[in-house]
Amino acid sequence: MSLNTHLGAAHLDIQSGRPAEALTKLSALQKSYPKNADVWRLSAMAARKSGNPAQAEDWLGQALALDGGNCETWNALGLSQDDQGRVDAALDSFQKALDLRPDFAPAAINAGRLLNRLSRHEETLRVLEPFERDAKARLLQAQAVQALEGPERAIGIYRALSQADPTNPQAHYGQCLCLLEMGASEQALPGLAALSKSGFAPAHYPLFTALARLKRYEEAFKAVQQALIANPFDEKALHGGAQLLYMTGRAEQIQPYFENLVEATNGAAMVVAVYLDVLIQMETFDKARALAERATKFHGQTDWLINRRLSIEIEAQEASAAQSIASSLPAELHSDPRLRGNLVRAYLMNGAFEQSGPLIEEGVAALEGDRFWRALEAVQARGVGDMARYRELVDLDAFTMTTALTPPSQYADIAEFNASLAAVLRQLHDFSAPPLDQSLRAGTQTPTDLRHSQEPVIREFFAMVEAAFRRYRDQLTAKPGHPLLGAIPDAFELVGAWSVRLGPGGRHVNHVHPEGWLSSVYYVDVPPQVQGAPDKEGWLKFCEPPFPVPGQDAERHVQPRAGELTLFPSYFWHGTEPIRSGERLTIAFDIAPKRG
Repeated sequence: MSLNTHLGAAHLDIQSGRPAEALTKLSALQKSYPKNADVWRLSAMAARKSGNPAQAEDWLGQALALDGGNCETWNALGLSQDDQGRVDAALDSFQKALDLRPDFAPAAINAGRLLNRLSRHEETLRVLEPFERDAKARLLQAQAVQALEGPERAIGIYRALSQADPTNPQAHYGQCLCLLEMGASEQALPGLAALSKSGFAPAHYPLFTALARLKRYEEAFKAVQQALIANPFDEKALHGGAQLLYMTGRAEQIQPYFENLVEATNGAAMVVAVYLDVLIQMETFDKARALAERATKFHGQTDWLINRRLSIEIEAQEASAAQSIASSLPAELHSDPRLRGNLVRAYLMNGAFEQSGPLIEEGVAALEGDRFWRALEAVQARGVGDMARYRELVDLDAFTMTTALTPPSQYADIAEFNASLAAVLRQLHDFSAPPLDQSLRAGTQTPTDLRHSQEPVIREFFAMVEAAFRRYRDQLTAKPGHPLLGAIPDAFELVGAWSVRLGPGGRHVNHVHPEGWLSSVYYVDVPPQVQGAPDKEGWLKFCEPPFPVPGQDAERHVQPRAGELTLFPSYFWHGTEPIRSGERLTIAFDIAPKRG
């Protein structure tokens, strides 16, 4: 038989799901035809299909040494590098394929898929612009548009793709996700249900979300179970099932839910990790410690378990226990970026600023725009007494603004506007408990993003706040490299908006907003006893970390008044003092420089 016949047989094995058989054939060909690039390229394809991307990369290197001008080989190399988490190398390889052949759609599509996964959506659009007639490329463009410009802009692209090919499940799925993001769960439900029933696994979890928002809780729980049957290690589904139980007042069912999953997966790392996260979020620290001890016996001292053991003690505010774990780690783990955040918090809690300082510098350098790390930088500066640096980052007078808003002309006053706004918002607070993974305690949060609401009074609210934001922005002076002043936007956009309702005992634990440049709180309704409260009940507070740091209490409190808006940098630690009774109803939103 000829070489091409042998290669064709091996390729058929690969396409038929028999990569091991292909490798057997190709092993012989490697010895007989060591100078043939196609042999090495096909061998790499079989190795990747067998789950060995490192071997695939090695063989692709040999193919390129023989024929460096083959765009298909560079594209295959990019896929193998992506499999190994080497995304920059993968993007370089895809670009080399396109440099060799600018009309080579597979490389552009693979690059676009990776860029979307990295949230580098503007680059996705640039890479794929020459390939708009390709349905796969257009689908990735729609996903990028959805992320950059919102679902209202993207849904038309998905609809056009569906009309061109009614059998394309990804296009139908994209439409459903847009509807879900826009708060139209009722409209999204039929499409998601049909996709899920057909076996399209990505639809299972969004179907759960739609059903939960429509208060069809038992059906929602079945949908999340279906998602876990399709993928028992689906992190979102694992957490979503627990979240649904918690937010519908069935917290006592969470432990049996996870114990069954642990047993079914033989204690799989992802299941245990999410289980621990949920126990920590529920503040059931003794149960979390017991689970971590069980998991350590099974998995050993892995980085993900160490990180969660640190989280338990940090969230429980047990400074000495957190320090004990941190100080017992091998030296090589102290530079592990996956542990860096919790190590820093453990050191700061104990006033160990010499140990936290270098790690914070590394974190800020590695993630320059990350709000959490700039907040930690401020804690460090305050802790070591570098007040010049601290005030450069945290200038409460210059960087916070509270202002009364003027209602639209059809309302007699702000009280009438707020009454109309409150009536609409209260209808959106569906659940009986807060989300597990938010700063909220003893309250509820709207499940859908208010940016996409078509309610007139909510649209009027967003129009009202725009003038206040412009006043805030115009008082700032640019300063390169500063987390607030280094990116003062000419054009801006909302990147998230929600409403919070605090009940008796309700509060926000101190936190930052990682997605924003500027954050806010607008007071719609405030309990009367909050006004002038000597203990500052229900007041907003700034500059107190969520973990205890010696000498770092709140620096400023802001009394909430209905009709007032407070704006502040997203990297400022902020929270609220608990209210004892009544209801505190707010809208919050984040602002960022406009993308694209």
